[in-house]
Amino acid sequence: MLTLRDGGRTHFVEGGGELGRLIRNHDWKKTPLGPLANWPQSLKSALSICLHSTFPTAIYWGPELRLLYNDAWAPIPGERHPSALGKPGAEVWSDIWDVVGPQFAAVLESGEGFSTFDQLLPMLRNGVRQETYWNYSFTPIHGEDGTVQGVFNQGHETTAQVLARREAEAEIERLGALFELAPSAVAILGGKRHVIEVANAAYESLVGRTDIIGKPIADALPEVVSQGFLELLDRVFDSGEPFVGRAVPVALQRNADAPEERLVDFIYQPFDDVAGTRVGIFVQATDVTEVARAEDALRASEAKYQAIVDSIDQMIWSTRPDGYHDYYNERWYEFTGVPHGSTDGEEWNGMFHPDDQDRAWNIWRLSLATGEPYHIEYRLRHRSGQYRWVIGRAQCVRDQNGNITRWFGTCTDIHALKEAEEKRQLLLREMNHRIKNLFAATSGMVTLTAKNAPSVAAMAGTLRGRLAALAKAHDLVRPAIATEEGLDQKAALDTLVNAVLEPHLDPYIEQQVCVEGPAVALGSSASTSLALVFHELATNAAKYGALAAAGGGVSVRWSVSAETLDLDWREYVRAGDVSEPKTSGFGSTLAKSSIAGQLGGTIGFRWHADGVQVAISVPIDRLER
Repeated sequence: MLTLRDGGRTHFVEGGGELGRLIRNHDWKKTPLGPLANWPQSLKSALSICLHSTFPTAIYWGPELRLLYNDAWAPIPGERHPSALGKPGAEVWSDIWDVVGPQFAAVLESGEGFSTFDQLLPMLRNGVRQETYWNYSFTPIHGEDGTVQGVFNQGHETTAQVLARREAEAEIERLGALFELAPSAVAILGGKRHVIEVANAAYESLVGRTDIIGKPIADALPEVVSQGFLELLDRVFDSGEPFVGRAVPVALQRNADAPEERLVDFIYQPFDDVAGTRVGIFVQATDVTEVARAEDALRASEAKYQAIVDSIDQMIWSTRPDGYHDYYNERWYEFTGVPHGSTDGEEWNGMFHPDDQDRAWNIWRLSLATGEPYHIEYRLRHRSGQYRWVIGRAQCVRDQNGNITRWFGTCTDIHALKEAEEKRQLLLREMNHRIKNLFAATSGMVTLTAKNAPSVAAMAGTLRGRLAALAKAHDLVRPAIATEEGLDQKAALDTLVNAVLEPHLDPYIEQQVCVEGPAVALGSSASTSLALVFHELATNAAKYGALAAAGGGVSVRWSVSAETLDLDWREYVRAGDVSEPKTSGFGSTLAKSSIAGQLGGTIGFRWHADGVQVAISVPIDRLER
């Protein structure tokens, strides 16, 4: 094994599938990277993560951005694999380097990460340049001296989705234009007052008016009331039965002169929402005085339009030129759970997270004013009540004179992707924070032991015990992503509290802590979250609070009801000069995140002159997980 041949200096490339084997067998001495055993630790760590990830991952290292990657990433370069291994990035991706090269350079220079979605990359495949699209991110890798030495790359191809979406949006635009330009007069009347919600140009031409949208039929076309059409509309709405008229004479006030009689074929078709509630009447009319009927063609076109937009696995919406939202497909209502029509007009902005509403509204107004595409990430309220991250996009449609006639937009749920990235960042910060606390606790433990030990032998024995207890406590706060066996075993709450506190106690001082409460069994996830919180509280107590100086003490008591576990953590100090911190550190933020985010509970801090009180409440059903 490699670990026997080189003393363990290349264990980081063990396993890793086919790419792990190729990397182990590659002659790295002929490259600027040099032998595997001499690679810097930062590169070793990054490569170990890369090889054991199931997500397409690559590493670009050194001034030439030499390429390393895992099995999941291998299909991306196509025929360039496996010769791409160890080659400079500019050589491997010469066909797209004009796009990705500046992106790499910006990350290397700034030390800031970069991500992009649906990025166009005109890539050569089998000698043919193809239009491809990608979601990917570049993350800087810092070397031992703190400078950026490489780039961590993850991503996947989205060409199929982009092209499918483009085709669907083009078809939607075509069908929408067909609806607007249909030779038959079409209108949608909403509610019992028969408010004109939609009317195409042919309808406006038929009735001889253009200012009818948003008005009840009785106000928009008062001349039809005495002719019995309002009564007919009421009967259709109440009964749910459609009405078809053939060559019906209608006197319309089309100009300032006397009413003009036209012969009209028309249908009044009531329609319901998904809950079966009557919401309006669809009106289709053909002036058979001048043009041929187009009823069948219009119905077929509308059915095709609705089938397409409802078959796409995205939320689709459209607005008038002024931005008034007047259409959403069924995916929107399935996702949000709101009643049909409740987000029309400007009500859509109320579906966004309060922190995102002003930003979304400002960007939308800018697009309306300039005609520029609309693109934004925001949190949208799901039918479950949770806010989920989505990408919103919209494009305008212009007429032959360049005037905007409609806006068509989509919303895409990216919540899982955002959560995965946030969890990764939190894990990295948690690891860094925990290591710092570990060294601080160990340093303080050595100092405290040396101060109170009667002999070197006693000091060594005490120190060994404390370090063992500290290791045990840190084992309890292993990340929830661990995959070791036995994670389904239960842990006792009192054992957990004592294990976390033990490394911070002075064996020569009695009654430093008091732990009381009924027996409570904790599942693996709950044990991890609570151990992390107790560890943060105990570490702070040892560094700044009740366990930092003689005379202090900690009391941990809890009670259990049918619904919650209520735990009270109190610290007492002799000096009596405790004050509330002016800022919230990462430790307290992490504790709040563990209780609220992972356990669905609450945590509160109260500061007194002689100590601090921490109140924790967690639902009972969350303790078993």
